[in-house]
Amino acid sequence: MTQQQIDAMTTGPSYECNAAAMLLDRTRRSVQRMALVVPGAVELTYGQLGDRIARTVAELRATGVRRGDRVAFGAANCTEVVEYMVATLSLGAIFVPLNTRLSPAELRFVLEDAGAVVVVADSAAAALVDGDRPDIDGLELLHLGPAPAPDGWRRAGETHSGGPGRSIADTHPDDVAVLMYTSGTTGVAKGVMITHGNLAATVHNLMLLIPLGADAGMLAMAPIFHVGAMALVLGALATGGRVVILPQFDPAAVFNALESQPITFSFGVPAMLQMMAAEPRFTDADLSGVLLMCAGAPVPESLLHRYLERGAKVTQGYGLTESTAVVSLLESDDAARKLGSAGMPYPLTAVELRTAEGALITAAGVDGEIWIKGRNVVAGYWNRPEETAALRDDDGWLRTGDAGRFDAEGYLYITDRVKDMVISGGENVYPAEVEKALSGHPGVAEVAVIGLPDERWGEVVTAVVVPEPGHDVDLETVQAHVRNHLGGYKVPRRLHLADELPRNATGKVLKRSLRDALAGSSPSGADA
Repeated sequence: MTQQQIDAMTTGPSYECNAAAMLLDRTRRSVQRMALVVPGAVELTYGQLGDRIARTVAELRATGVRRGDRVAFGAANCTEVVEYMVATLSLGAIFVPLNTRLSPAELRFVLEDAGAVVVVADSAAAALVDGDRPDIDGLELLHLGPAPAPDGWRRAGETHSGGPGRSIADTHPDDVAVLMYTSGTTGVAKGVMITHGNLAATVHNLMLLIPLGADAGMLAMAPIFHVGAMALVLGALATGGRVVILPQFDPAAVFNALESQPITFSFGVPAMLQMMAAEPRFTDADLSGVLLMCAGAPVPESLLHRYLERGAKVTQGYGLTESTAVVSLLESDDAARKLGSAGMPYPLTAVELRTAEGALITAAGVDGEIWIKGRNVVAGYWNRPEETAALRDDDGWLRTGDAGRFDAEGYLYITDRVKDMVISGGENVYPAEVEKALSGHPGVAEVAVIGLPDERWGEVVTAVVVPEPGHDVDLETVQAHVRNHLGGYKVPRRLHLADELPRNATGKVLKRSLRDALAGSSPSGADA
């Protein structure tokens, strides 16, 4: 009897309690079907993917990974992100995807806060890790790719000597599966604890609204280290579809993939759709068979109509890391009729609006804070009990910090953010982080960071600075200072100089007043 036959008969109670089971089941059911494709580089059937996952399990186990350990992964989009994620989960360990756009210092904080025991990284991410090596005893460093491994790193896959089968750890739906770090309103990143049950609930939510299944082909053009792309990749593979992976977003590569691969849907942010529309091939592209899922910011009306004229189907969604990506979705049939809406809540997620005092809002057209509830709501924040306690109320409702309203048909509109987060190119930037970095600039007396509307990026990070007397402050020096501390996407692209910052009676900066006053003005420094 083969190991595969033994595994098929010994799934046990863990089968419904570990998110890796969804994909591993598919590797048995669809052995010959194509699973993962990196155009021009890799093609893996589900059977081959299952074998590679089994070997990766053996590698991690030989490295010493045990249940509850944290395995960090940093790389451009590749097949290995799936292999290491599923292998980590199947061992009962916790997968920590690294945002490779962070600075070395930020990555160091993530690795130390998570208490990672293994880091798997490609050459670019390994250089970032080595730029500010975390002080973690016994940290194993595994290097991906054909390039020679850097000093102190071991080549990933060296212990791939055959797998021990595809058994799954007997975890519980409430056990943490993924630790995904998101910037915090206090300027300190927080690890969002996504459980096995959260992942399963999100896949089920997606299956009810997105055309997944054996005939589906996903183009993974957004970074898989973000929760939305990760959830969709898992859902596509769990239902037997094909995932075509682009190592990084490039409009020309997107159109190459659309022409050469059976793509039925993709996921991105408005900035990606803007860049695709600027590609010369957009004019003649046949997009009629492609569902373009967009999140991170509203799609500009003019851009939406350009895609609708090309025959594309466009969905817009609202979600957050703390909801495992899904809250609501505007389906493509309503893209034009409900322009500006975030759609209706996913079938397995409840959404309600509340006043500042906590009273339920039931009338259409009345703004309130958005609260959500469902199995996709995360367990809380890693090692932050006070913030975890504040995340949800006693009945399990999660406070999003976003404001919105329902129309008479039950469609949700996001009207503002109670929090001050800036969403630029689909990346979340918390002003407190940038303000904290700029507070150390010798020419900055006071600073407020806001997001201003931008056709390409949705919003651009904008610094409003009150200079120290006798100091000259310009955009270039501000950017250079921030870049020494934070990832590139958090660097201000605009600078406004001010004599003072508007404040209320308690001294709090009135950022909404700043946004309103500066929305149509010219910056003191040119955009970068």
